[in-house]
Amino acid sequence: MDEDEEERLKEILGDIDKDVKMPPYDDSSGERFSKRYQDYKQDEAESERKNSYEKLCYQMSNILGLKAEGKTKKKLDPAIKLLDWEITPGMVLSASIGVFALTFGLWILGFILNEASGAALDLEGGIIPTSLIAIMVLVPFMAGGYTFYKPIFDAKSKVIESSGEMILAVLYMVVYMRSSPNLEGAVRFAALNLEGPISKDLKKVLWSVEVGEFKRIDAALEDYTSRWKNYNKDFLESLNLLKAATNEPNPKRRERLLQDAIDNILDGTQEKMKHYAQSLETPVMILNAVGALLPVLGMIMLPLISAFLGGLITPLHLFIIFNLMLPTFLWLFMQRTLSSRPPTVQTKPVSEDSLPKRGRYEFKIGEDDYDIPVWPIGAAIALVISIYGIIGYLSFPYMYPVSDASVVSEAPSIFVDEGDLAPFPLLLRSMTIVFGLGLGIGVTKIIGNRKRQKSEENLREIESEFPNALFELGNKISGGTPIELALDQAAESTQDLEISDLFRLSSRNIKDMGMTFEDSIFDPDYGALTKFPSQMIKTVMKAILESSEKGTNMASSAMMTISRYLKNIHKTQEQLNDLMQDTTTTIQMLAYMLAPIVSGVAVGMSQTIITGLYELGESFEIDSGAAPEGEEVAAGPGVGDGTILQNLDSAIPPEMLQFVVGLYLIQLLYILGTFYMKITRGEDQTYKNMFIGKIMISGMFFYMITVTIISLLFGGLMTGVAV
Repeated sequence: MDEDEEERLKEILGDIDKDVKMPPYDDSSGERFSKRYQDYKQDEAESERKNSYEKLCYQMSNILGLKAEGKTKKKLDPAIKLLDWEITPGMVLSASIGVFALTFGLWILGFILNEASGAALDLEGGIIPTSLIAIMVLVPFMAGGYTFYKPIFDAKSKVIESSGEMILAVLYMVVYMRSSPNLEGAVRFAALNLEGPISKDLKKVLWSVEVGEFKRIDAALEDYTSRWKNYNKDFLESLNLLKAATNEPNPKRRERLLQDAIDNILDGTQEKMKHYAQSLETPVMILNAVGALLPVLGMIMLPLISAFLGGLITPLHLFIIFNLMLPTFLWLFMQRTLSSRPPTVQTKPVSEDSLPKRGRYEFKIGEDDYDIPVWPIGAAIALVISIYGIIGYLSFPYMYPVSDASVVSEAPSIFVDEGDLAPFPLLLRSMTIVFGLGLGIGVTKIIGNRKRQKSEENLREIESEFPNALFELGNKISGGTPIELALDQAAESTQDLEISDLFRLSSRNIKDMGMTFEDSIFDPDYGALTKFPSQMIKTVMKAILESSEKGTNMASSAMMTISRYLKNIHKTQEQLNDLMQDTTTTIQMLAYMLAPIVSGVAVGMSQTIITGLYELGESFEIDSGAAPEGEEVAAGPGVGDGTILQNLDSAIPPEMLQFVVGLYLIQLLYILGTFYMKITRGEDQTYKNMFIGKIMISGMFFYMITVTIISLLFGGLMTGVAV
């Protein structure tokens, strides 16, 4: 096809598209299109839009054109299929090598420019220390490795994010097929009532049948389940059982297959969680050692080592290692550990608007209600607490120890003790800044999620009551009682439960407002579900509504079956929590006490060591100066000649070390909080924020107290010994 034909074809397609978008009865705004059509067009546009990673893979593949074979293809192919990305393992390999080559070239250019600038300015090693340039050579390898493993990381993130939806998807499909053994209807019912990766996947399954990619829904579903083969076989097996149930003519055997479908994923989840809980012991020990004990305890000796190395180790080295590289390693290690976490069910609202927003603080003054973002409150708290440190550095920018007497004479009186710099008041400057930052983050997390947490707890409590209430309603209907009357009776028998209001409000809507059973539940303004915005309750009531259209016996059977399944899910969840108790207790102890106390000991002891060395060096100088003329005082190397004081001037100041350790503690607490909540509750953002806020506040207090006690107690002893 030549260019003229291509242009002509585009014009024809453009005219057709214009006719579709602008019928005679509509205008160009598109406002009169149905919401379903607009949603469809939006979903279609999003599905065709490639993400930045896919674009990178296409660009690098056009340049390098590599192909992946063997182990590389076997490793990447399942992840790419699960994510439904339109790329190949060869494209990923091309992108990885391209990113590595590009970043390595930039590193070489940076190295050359740094050496040239050092030679021009007569600086040894360049503007940036050569050791740092050597450490930064790891960046190209990390960038290339991340590019290669990104599909695998994203696939595992999808598994974690969709873990709770897997069980609910099977449950919803079973509920639908009990009343109507139609696989396509069951897939549609689950897709419309879930919100997340599984919902999008099931919608794509339906779409592939609609556009003719597959002729039958079971073939489309089989293609989809094959993607989960390497990630969750229980989910795959449950979907296969559902497919088998549609082809089973015997009602009893079909019922058994449906029962096996939900039992299979529940039993498999429990078995997986048992093995997962056992396998967590080693990762938690590694997180404990590598994340808290070894690096922080190693910092105790850093001031002493840096004093004798003559400034070869700088604060910038510490910042890159402890505040960039180590947290990155811990985060990736945490994600790898969480990638094999079995699925669990989570509480979800009907919509985010039905619950209080996260990150907002509501208060009342008189009769007026105010709703403000919480980050300014956290920033104000951090600023107020840090005032001492900020003013301290503005008035006296030097850090302990300082051997120049003229500098010491310029220090404010609060930083001077008996004619010399006081170590602890100077250290307190950096401590208040770190404490203010940690406390500001903690307070922001807590007050911004407290009201949301209360609403979610109430919703969770209602959902735990729902199976019993549903069983009562089904029991009433099974005796032939019309559902309108059964609502009153069920509300009366469950009056001690908060969920009873669901039935009571529905009954009132039917009696007082003449609504149908459907409207009494789902009416957007007056429906009973407006008081109970639970996605699970809404979906179950939809299933019951569809069952009720086939008679009260079918509705009663559906209610009792769903009640039993929900109880089994709750029972499985409680068993999983029991299995994880030892591991979660260890993480809590590490976050609340161990990590902050160990960090405080490291900073306090480094302060003590530097103070002792400085006082010892001064005492040797005094003794050397007081010796009789012609005699030498016996002293070790570098003591009597003042070398210790000179080396201490180039050592890492305790204040700078405190900045590094304090910032690392904040990062570690955030990682531990995320790790703990993803283990126990999965993707529960509210509880994660609340837990991080609690351990952040607790950790900062323990850290401050520990540093203060160690510095004052042992620092005073060292001063006394030196004197």
